[in-house]
Amino acid sequence: MKKYIFILFIILSACQTKESSQSQTAVVEPDTVVLRFDVNEELAGSAYREKATGYLLVVDQDSTLYFPAFTKSKSEGRVGLILGLHPSLTYGEQMQQLQAILPYAARDYNFDSLSGVYLGRLVQTGDLAIQVTNEYLDAFGGYTSTSTTEYDTIASFLASSQLGRDFNKLFALYGLKVVGTSVEKVFFTEIYESIKIDSALHSQFPDKVLDAMVWVRLEKQ
Repeated sequence: MKKYIFILFIILSACQTKESSQSQTAVVEPDTVVLRFDVNEELAGSAYREKATGYLLVVDQDSTLYFPAFTKSKSEGRVGLILGLHPSLTYGEQMQQLQAILPYAARDYNFDSLSGVYLGRLVQTGDLAIQVTNEYLDAFGGYTSTSTTEYDTIASFLASSQLGRDFNKLFALYGLKVVGTSVEKVFFTEIYESIKIDSALHSQFPDKVLDAMVWVRLEKQ
Protein backbone atom coordinates (compact mmCIF):
# COMPACT_ATOMS: atom_id res chain seq x y z
CA MET A 1 0.00 0.00 0.00
CA LYS A 2 2.83 2.43 0.80
CA LYS A 3 4.24 1.89 -2.69
CA TYR A 4 1.00 2.90 -4.37
CA ILE A 5 0.59 5.94 -2.13
CA PHE A 6 4.13 6.90 -3.11
CA ILE A 7 3.29 6.55 -6.80
CA LEU A 8 0.22 8.76 -6.35
CA PHE A 9 2.38 11.30 -4.52
CA ILE A 10 4.83 11.38 -7.43
CA ILE A 11 2.01 11.90 -9.95
CA LEU A 12 0.52 14.73 -7.90
CA SER A 13 3.96 16.27 -7.46
CA ALA A 14 4.36 16.29 -11.25
CA CYS A 15 1.23 18.38 -11.59
CA GLN A 16 2.35 20.79 -8.86
CA THR A 17 5.93 21.31 -10.09
CA LYS A 18 5.40 22.33 -13.69
CA GLU A 19 8.85 23.81 -14.22
CA SER A 20 10.62 20.71 -12.86
CA SER A 21 8.44 18.35 -14.91
CA GLN A 22 9.06 20.23 -18.12
CA SER A 23 12.82 20.03 -17.65
CA GLN A 24 12.60 16.24 -17.26
CA THR A 25 10.19 15.37 -20.07
CA ALA A 26 10.97 13.31 -23.16
CA VAL A 27 8.55 13.05 -26.08
CA VAL A 28 7.94 9.45 -27.20
CA GLU A 29 5.12 10.07 -29.67
CA PRO A 30 3.02 13.18 -30.41
CA ASP A 31 0.50 12.15 -27.70
CA THR A 32 2.96 10.43 -25.32
CA VAL A 33 5.73 11.72 -23.06
CA VAL A 34 8.08 10.13 -20.53
CA LEU A 35 8.40 12.01 -17.24
CA ARG A 36 11.54 11.56 -15.14
CA PHE A 37 11.62 12.04 -11.37
CA ASP A 38 14.48 12.04 -8.89
CA VAL A 39 13.35 9.46 -6.31
CA ASN A 40 16.65 8.81 -4.54
CA GLU A 41 15.51 10.22 -1.22
CA GLU A 42 12.17 8.40 -1.40
CA LEU A 43 13.78 4.96 -1.63
CA ALA A 44 15.49 3.21 1.27
CA GLY A 45 19.30 3.16 1.19
CA SER A 46 19.84 6.53 -0.47
CA ALA A 47 23.22 6.93 1.27
CA TYR A 48 24.57 4.05 -0.84
CA ARG A 49 23.24 5.28 -4.18
CA GLU A 50 24.54 7.86 -6.59
CA LYS A 51 21.06 8.42 -8.01
CA ALA A 52 17.61 6.93 -8.54
CA THR A 53 15.13 7.91 -11.22
CA GLY A 54 11.48 7.03 -11.62
CA TYR A 55 9.85 7.02 -15.06
CA LEU A 56 6.21 7.59 -15.93
CA LEU A 57 4.44 7.47 -19.29
CA VAL A 58 1.76 10.08 -19.88
CA VAL A 59 -0.57 9.34 -22.80
CA ASP A 60 -3.08 11.97 -23.94
CA GLN A 61 -2.31 13.88 -20.73
CA ASP A 62 -3.24 10.88 -18.55
CA SER A 63 -0.61 9.03 -16.49
CA THR A 64 -0.43 5.28 -17.04
CA LEU A 65 0.15 4.37 -13.34
CA TYR A 66 3.13 2.12 -14.10
CA PHE A 67 6.19 3.60 -12.38
CA PRO A 68 9.52 1.72 -12.65
CA ALA A 69 12.68 3.15 -11.11
CA PHE A 70 16.34 2.79 -12.07
CA THR A 71 19.11 3.13 -9.49
CA LYS A 72 22.91 3.48 -9.54
CA SER A 73 25.09 2.50 -6.59
CA LYS A 74 27.97 4.66 -5.38
CA SER A 75 30.54 1.95 -4.71
CA GLU A 76 30.60 -0.09 -7.93
CA GLY A 77 28.31 1.93 -10.18
CA ARG A 78 25.91 -0.98 -10.52
CA VAL A 79 22.60 -0.15 -12.13
CA GLY A 80 19.39 -1.78 -10.95
CA LEU A 81 15.73 -1.70 -11.93
CA ILE A 82 12.84 -1.73 -9.48
CA LEU A 83 9.93 -3.00 -11.54
CA GLY A 84 7.22 -1.09 -9.66
CA LEU A 85 4.22 -3.15 -10.79
CA HIS A 86 0.69 -1.75 -10.41
CA PRO A 87 -2.35 -4.03 -9.83
CA SER A 88 -4.63 -1.99 -12.10
CA LEU A 89 -2.63 -2.99 -15.20
CA THR A 90 -1.89 -6.44 -16.57
CA TYR A 91 1.67 -7.70 -16.56
CA GLY A 92 1.68 -7.51 -20.38
CA GLU A 93 0.52 -3.90 -20.40
CA GLN A 94 3.25 -2.92 -17.98
CA MET A 95 5.96 -4.74 -19.93
CA GLN A 96 4.89 -2.84 -23.06
CA GLN A 97 5.22 0.42 -21.16
CA LEU A 98 8.59 -0.61 -19.77
CA GLN A 99 9.77 -1.38 -23.29
CA ALA A 100 8.82 2.18 -24.30
CA ILE A 101 10.63 3.63 -21.27
CA LEU A 102 13.89 1.66 -21.64
CA PRO A 103 15.45 3.74 -24.47
CA TYR A 104 15.09 6.88 -22.34
CA ALA A 105 16.39 5.21 -19.18
CA ALA A 106 19.37 3.97 -21.23
CA ARG A 107 20.32 7.61 -21.87
CA ASP A 108 20.41 8.28 -18.14
CA TYR A 109 22.01 5.00 -17.02
CA ASN A 110 24.73 2.81 -18.52
CA PHE A 111 22.94 -0.44 -19.27
CA ASP A 112 26.29 -2.22 -19.54
CA SER A 113 26.20 -1.98 -15.74
CA LEU A 114 22.56 -3.07 -15.39
CA SER A 115 22.99 -6.11 -13.16
CA GLY A 116 19.58 -6.79 -11.67
CA VAL A 117 15.83 -6.32 -11.71
CA TYR A 118 13.78 -6.43 -8.52
CA LEU A 119 10.30 -7.77 -9.26
CA GLY A 120 8.91 -7.64 -5.75
CA ARG A 121 6.52 -10.52 -5.08
CA LEU A 122 5.97 -12.86 -8.00
CA VAL A 123 2.20 -13.01 -7.32
CA GLN A 124 2.03 -9.28 -8.15
CA THR A 125 2.92 -10.08 -11.76
CA GLY A 126 -0.48 -11.74 -12.15
CA ASP A 127 -0.37 -13.26 -15.65
CA LEU A 128 3.30 -14.14 -15.34
CA ALA A 129 2.77 -15.84 -11.97
CA ILE A 130 0.04 -18.00 -13.53
CA GLN A 131 2.22 -19.00 -16.49
CA VAL A 132 5.26 -19.70 -14.32
CA THR A 133 3.21 -21.77 -11.87
CA ASN A 134 1.76 -23.91 -14.65
CA GLU A 135 5.30 -24.50 -15.92
CA TYR A 136 6.39 -25.38 -12.38
CA LEU A 137 3.59 -27.92 -11.96
CA ASP A 138 4.56 -29.58 -15.24
CA ALA A 139 8.27 -29.56 -14.42
CA PHE A 140 8.00 -30.86 -10.86
CA GLY A 141 4.81 -32.92 -11.09
CA GLY A 142 2.75 -30.81 -8.70
CA TYR A 143 3.14 -28.60 -5.67
CA THR A 144 6.45 -29.52 -4.05
CA SER A 145 8.40 -28.30 -1.03
CA THR A 146 9.23 -24.59 -0.81
CA SER A 147 11.60 -24.93 2.13
CA THR A 148 14.81 -22.90 2.10
CA THR A 149 16.73 -26.01 1.02
CA GLU A 150 14.84 -25.85 -2.30
CA TYR A 151 15.51 -22.18 -3.02
CA ASP A 152 18.42 -22.84 -5.38
CA THR A 153 16.31 -25.28 -7.41
CA ILE A 154 13.39 -22.86 -7.58
CA ALA A 155 15.65 -19.94 -8.51
CA SER A 156 17.24 -21.99 -11.31
CA PHE A 157 13.78 -22.96 -12.57
CA LEU A 158 12.61 -19.32 -12.64
CA ALA A 159 15.60 -18.27 -14.73
CA SER A 160 14.62 -20.75 -17.45
CA SER A 161 10.86 -20.22 -17.13
CA GLN A 162 8.60 -17.68 -18.85
CA LEU A 163 10.02 -15.11 -16.45
CA GLY A 164 13.55 -15.60 -17.76
CA ARG A 165 12.39 -15.74 -21.37
CA ASP A 166 10.45 -12.49 -21.02
CA PHE A 167 13.40 -10.59 -19.60
CA ASN A 168 15.81 -12.05 -22.13
CA LYS A 169 13.52 -10.75 -24.87
CA LEU A 170 13.04 -7.39 -23.17
CA PHE A 171 16.77 -6.69 -22.77
CA ALA A 172 18.13 -8.42 -25.90
CA LEU A 173 18.41 -5.07 -27.69
CA TYR A 174 20.82 -3.91 -24.97
CA GLY A 175 23.00 -7.04 -25.10
CA LEU A 176 21.84 -8.22 -21.67
CA LYS A 177 20.92 -11.76 -20.70
CA VAL A 178 19.35 -13.41 -17.66
CA VAL A 179 22.03 -15.41 -15.85
CA GLY A 180 19.99 -16.38 -12.80
CA THR A 181 17.47 -15.34 -10.21
CA SER A 182 17.44 -15.03 -6.43
CA VAL A 183 14.40 -15.78 -4.26
CA GLU A 184 13.28 -15.25 -0.69
CA LYS A 185 10.13 -16.19 1.23
CA VAL A 186 8.92 -18.81 -1.26
CA PHE A 187 5.43 -20.29 -0.85
CA PHE A 188 2.22 -21.01 -2.75
CA THR A 189 -0.72 -18.63 -2.45
CA GLU A 190 -3.99 -17.65 -4.11
CA ILE A 191 -3.88 -14.98 -6.79
CA TYR A 192 -5.05 -11.61 -5.49
CA GLU A 193 -8.49 -10.53 -6.71
CA SER A 194 -7.20 -6.95 -6.95
CA ILE A 195 -4.60 -7.87 -9.60
CA LYS A 196 -5.72 -7.38 -13.19
CA ILE A 197 -5.43 -10.60 -15.19
CA ASP A 198 -5.48 -11.05 -18.96
CA SER A 199 -8.86 -12.63 -19.75
CA ALA A 200 -7.16 -15.19 -22.01
CA LEU A 201 -5.59 -16.79 -18.93
CA HIS A 202 -8.76 -17.17 -16.86
CA SER A 203 -9.16 -20.80 -17.94
CA GLN A 204 -5.57 -21.60 -16.93
CA PHE A 205 -5.77 -20.67 -13.24
CA PRO A 206 -3.92 -23.14 -11.00
CA ASP A 207 -5.34 -23.70 -7.51
CA LYS A 208 -2.47 -21.68 -6.09
CA VAL A 209 0.41 -19.75 -7.64
CA LEU A 210 4.08 -19.75 -6.79
CA ASP A 211 5.05 -16.65 -4.86
CA ALA A 212 8.39 -15.28 -3.66
CA MET A 213 10.44 -12.12 -3.48
CA VAL A 214 12.32 -12.30 -6.79
CA TRP A 215 15.46 -10.67 -8.15
CA VAL A 216 16.57 -11.28 -11.75
CA ARG A 217 20.32 -11.19 -12.39
CA LEU A 218 21.51 -9.79 -15.73
CA GLU A 219 24.89 -9.75 -17.43
CA LYS A 220 26.22 -8.07 -20.55
CA GLN A 221 26.83 -10.60 -23.31
